[in-house]
Amino acid sequence: MKLVNLVNYVFKEHLSWIVVFTAAAALLFPSAFAWLAVWVTLMLQFIMFTMGATMKTSDFSEVFKQPVRVLAVVATQYIFMPLSAYLLAKLFQLPAEVALGLILLGSVPGGTSSNVLTYLAKGDVALSITATSVSTLLSPLLTPVVLSVFGGAFIEIEFWSMFLSILQVVLVPILLGLVANRFFGTYTEKMESYLPTFSSIAVLLVLAGTVAVNRDNLITTGWVIFLVVFLHNISGYGSGYLVSHLLGFSKESTRAIAIEVGTQNTGLAASLGLAHFTPLAALAGATGTMVHTLFGSIYASFCAKNDKRQAQALEKKHSLEKTTSVQAANY
Repeated sequence: MKLVNLVNYVFKEHLSWIVVFTAAAALLFPSAFAWLAVWVTLMLQFIMFTMGATMKTSDFSEVFKQPVRVLAVVATQYIFMPLSAYLLAKLFQLPAEVALGLILLGSVPGGTSSNVLTYLAKGDVALSITATSVSTLLSPLLTPVVLSVFGGAFIEIEFWSMFLSILQVVLVPILLGLVANRFFGTYTEKMESYLPTFSSIAVLLVLAGTVAVNRDNLITTGWVIFLVVFLHNISGYGSGYLVSHLLGFSKESTRAIAIEVGTQNTGLAASLGLAHFTPLAALAGATGTMVHTLFGSIYASFCAKNDKRQAQALEKKHSLEKTTSVQAANY
């Protein structure tokens, strides 16, 4: 148990560096990791199963408490993010399959790493968990729809094939996880501390596999892909802030929404790209894992440090006011 807690702590505190190290290893030694690409779908199914196994009724409480916030996340995620990807693909004149991969990245639900990033950023974790769950459960229908609308301009999309694929990769494993939680709750509770670690390792293996098979493409066009994916990621944070400002949400909710909209399920994007198209279509998903984690970690660190500075300034102000008040009373 101590080892598991240590590993969980390392992943939480040093996730960005672990992601960079994994990607670098896959780039330097692609032959050692390329075989993982065959197992990307299975690993993603395991991640979704762990998500379902740890879901609780309370995870959806935000839907009933403040449905507007959850609706704001899901609507922004499935409308703005694919549109942003489409416009960036046109602006940078990306090759058809690379452009499709970027739009695919914008069409998938929020990633589970958004929950960790929201926690580190001192945001509304309950909202983040609920939004991730809802957007993921809606993904079998919404992802093929928005991908057909925006990605159809580049490559013909087989709607029902992708719909069934997402059912198999996302919804079925989640439902099996929920069933396991329902009938074997005693055991899943004991495993709950282990599952995030196993899930994180699976995400890293997905990253390593997709980076390895895209090694040559990343080397030749890497800077363009990184730039476009970064701009797409930034646009998600910006749209989250804009929507939150217009609707008057709290600082904590705003941070959660910005992270949730900007942080996609990159593993799912990479898996669908490999399964339905070519390794080029998985390029944005592989790059997104690195970009989303790195920028998200930087953003979370900035938010936490900013809160600390504000708390210290407020404490100093109260201390000064107290001193002034005592001096005035003595006078």
